Amino acid sequence: MKKVLLGAIVLAAGSFAAWHFLAKPQAQSNTVATTSNTVIASTTGEQKTLRIALEGKYPPFEYINEQNQLVGFNVDLANALCKEMKVRCEFTRFDFDNLIPSLNENKADAIVSSLSITDEREKLVQFTDVYSKVPGAYVAEKKAKLIWPVITAERIKGSSIGVVEKTTFDDYLSNEMDSKKVNIKRFKSADDMMAALNKGEINLVFDDSAVLGQFLGKPQNGERFEMVGNRIDSAKWLGRGEAIALRKEDGELRDQFNIALRKIIANGQHKEMGYKYFTLRIL
Repeated sequence: MKKVLLGAIVLAAGSFAAWHFLAKPQAQSNTVATTSNTVIASTTGEQKTLRIALEGKYPPFEYINEQNQLVGFNVDLANALCKEMKVRCEFTRFDFDNLIPSLNENKADAIVSSLSITDEREKLVQFTDVYSKVPGAYVAEKKAKLIWPVITAERIKGSSIGVVEKTTFDDYLSNEMDSKKVNIKRFKSADDMMAALNKGEINLVFDDSAVLGQFLGKPQNGERFEMVGNRIDSAKWLGRGEAIALRKEDGELRDQFNIALRKIIANGQHKEMGYKYFTLRIL
């Protein structure tokens, strides 16, 4: 049974290829509905519904706030694009490693979840233009005094590095960091990884520098932790930027997303959304 919050009404939709049409359009504003593993947020009352897949555990890109609302840069971005495309956004959460399978199983129409463009992923899906591109970075406790300009396995020998599993950051560590010298500890989500860092269960984390910058922006974190070493901008392992993923056959939908994305970049909406969540430019 679905639990409806904030007076939201979840409307059933019939499926026609990538587009979904509601029997009775109903305007909704910042509404959230949840089941045990799904959060749906809707902002417009348009008839066409576009199903957006995301993880929802990657602040400030996407997360559940204290009011149990799905929020973050990716949510704002998707809503802005849906508005330009004159469709209704419907968000569904999946585990990160199940995003692409769910898309290709027609459980969603697009993935807006900071998915990096890589050669391996392009074998499974197609991507829109890039909407964010930031390097990877390390964060550790200040008391560790990791003062090296470049982090290497030899320099942090015996340390534990946290990373979100099956991400491009995991790919980088798996291929560039000697696992015989350091312990790479993989987590299901960024939330789990940062919780482990706070508890002292790991020595460092490796993730998106924008995400880590937001983490350090909180006074209690900034006093205790810091970015260390060099920023990593490896297209080979970290991809060529983050973009919206679509099924390979949905070329028309990709083109519509690109038109909308270029428009919100040109009119400043994208930059404004970035300033809302990040301390550095993401594109």
